[in-house]
Amino acid sequence: MDVRQLEYVVAVAEELNFTRAAARCHVAQSALSYQVARLERKHGVTLFERTSRSVRLAPAGELLLPRARAVLAGIEAARVELAELAGVVTGRLRIGMIGSTGQAAPVVERALAAFHHRHPGVEIAIRDTGSRHMAGQVRDGELDVAFVGLHPGQLPAGLTHRVLADEPLVLAVPHGHPDSGLADLATRSAFVEMRAESGLRRQVDAVFARAGLTRRIAFELATSDAVARFVAHGFGPAVVPRSAVEARPGDVSALDLADPDARHPIVLVHRGPAPSAPGARAFLAVLDEFEARAPVRAPRS
Repeated sequence: MDVRQLEYVVAVAEELNFTRAAARCHVAQSALSYQVARLERKHGVTLFERTSRSVRLAPAGELLLPRARAVLAGIEAARVELAELAGVVTGRLRIGMIGSTGQAAPVVERALAAFHHRHPGVEIAIRDTGSRHMAGQVRDGELDVAFVGLHPGQLPAGLTHRVLADEPLVLAVPHGHPDSGLADLATRSAFVEMRAESGLRRQVDAVFARAGLTRRIAFELATSDAVARFVAHGFGPAVVPRSAVEARPGDVSALDLADPDARHPIVLVHRGPAPSAPGARAFLAVLDEFEARAPVRAPRS
């Protein structure tokens, strides 16, 4: 087996989809599928159970996956150490990032752009699989850093965190909608929500739980910006960060919630005390610079 085959196996195992794995590895799906099948034939095993609708690891795949990751990590470490001897930061920076970082967005985006300019030899890979999943991926070493919408107490143990922003949640309704409280809308309207694995959804669920309310959910979307757009079109009310409403003046109005704990944080997480990847450490240094210039933490009211 060769290194490229191991990269394909890891990609398919993590994506559980041959098309996404091929896109991630920048190859045609047919080429990736051929190499995986070739590896299976050579060793007389089945690595993945395939159906027309799903892909999952077979027992042989479960056995090979951690060893493949270890081999690839060793090769990457050697490449990085050689580059460091030459004074160049290389490698791969794996970032998890929620669809909308709210008030932290300007700092995060400018820091990422500056990092890319300063360290062009680092390949940047960004994914959004939901705050809960990404926090676990950082813990397990599958991501170097992640920006998530979870409070520190909701993070897995062993992660270092930094709160970049913390803004209030508000009740979003179409502009001109008569003022109604959360309890009233919960009884007669279906809500627009974030997807279940998101950090914002967890905070919104907590708002309803503290109020002793249940609600019907009409739509589940990927970003708070998309939620606000659906509210503007009259699909239903939503509980979102205030910045999502402020981004749509004239379309959506914000009604305050009588809940001081209704907040949405943007938290940076990584393995402590610092990420092992040089690219990740370099990125955190750049982020420190930009946050020092324009801190974005919103004080509690």
